[in-house]
Amino acid sequence: MPLIRNSLSTLQMSLISRRSVSRTTAELQRTSDEVATGRKSDVYADMGAKSAFVLALEDRATTNSHFITSNKLLGSKLDMIASSASTARGAAQDVLGLAVGNLERPGASAATLQQSARAALDTIMTSLNVSLDGEHLFSGVASDKAALRGYDATNGATGLSAGDVLSGIVGSGPADATQAAAMLSQIDSVFDDTNADPAKRYSSTFFQGDATAGTPRKTALIGDGETLDYGMQADDPEFRNLIKGLALFASTDVSKITDQDAYKSWVAAGVKALSDGVEGLRNSETALGAKQKRLDIKLTQQQSMDSVLNSRLSDYVSVDPYEAATRMTALQTQLSASYSVAAQMSKLSILNYL
Repeated sequence: MPLIRNSLSTLQMSLISRRSVSRTTAELQRTSDEVATGRKSDVYADMGAKSAFVLALEDRATTNSHFITSNKLLGSKLDMIASSASTARGAAQDVLGLAVGNLERPGASAATLQQSARAALDTIMTSLNVSLDGEHLFSGVASDKAALRGYDATNGATGLSAGDVLSGIVGSGPADATQAAAMLSQIDSVFDDTNADPAKRYSSTFFQGDATAGTPRKTALIGDGETLDYGMQADDPEFRNLIKGLALFASTDVSKITDQDAYKSWVAAGVKALSDGVEGLRNSETALGAKQKRLDIKLTQQQSMDSVLNSRLSDYVSVDPYEAATRMTALQTQLSASYSVAAQMSKLSILNYL
């Protein structure tokens, strides 16, 4: 009987030792996680009745963090839009200055107007076809496509390029004032989308985005219930005017218009279109700058809130790294001792005492 009692006692001690090792190992794993993450391993168990508050605080912090990330991206988009618009306006202003110098009569630089206008068109089209993360910034809501088709790029649906449409109207240039007026009227109908032939409209020849009337502008949610309308599109009036003015000069060599009245009306139309476009774009850039300022203020507020929320969360979920490290060392020592005892017990045998 004593042997049986001793056997049961040894078994019981072994089971107790195993349970102790298991508990210590689990606690050591939790403590190791706390040391590694700086957070309590089971926040909500420790919080008790405050768990709901902490959950709400974490949700708010996460939402605020998402707004910070998305608003930083939006800020990059607005910076690119502003830069591209400025480049487009600068290219148009250069041609405008050249055209104004030849407004009344063709001067020595009149022969360079056509080449300069064509180069400015290419610059503007490149600028307005800018994209970020696969989103074309001047295409409106149809941002999967580049905003503008190249001057010589053919529209597969119509078989015409913008250059084809303009050359079909202008030909070798106006011979007199009456012909110039008729051509200018047709060109106006291209750029205001009233041309009788849908294939010869700005929305078919130049713009590749969504030109449907009433199509909403791009908007972004920048805060709880707060949106920002930030869209600037290549089919806006200011861009249509810029491109129309440049197209007038790119479609014919004004220095070869021999009729004085035809020359004046043609150059004056180009100067007016460019002037209206530059002025309109300057106003749009000013409005965009106000939106950038609004976004900057919102982002600053959200970043300040991020610091406050994370600080409050830290009070609830963070652990003292030194205290956690000390606790982990103690647990390691305890576990090592438990393993040592278990190992010694496994070597015990009555045969050692016989």
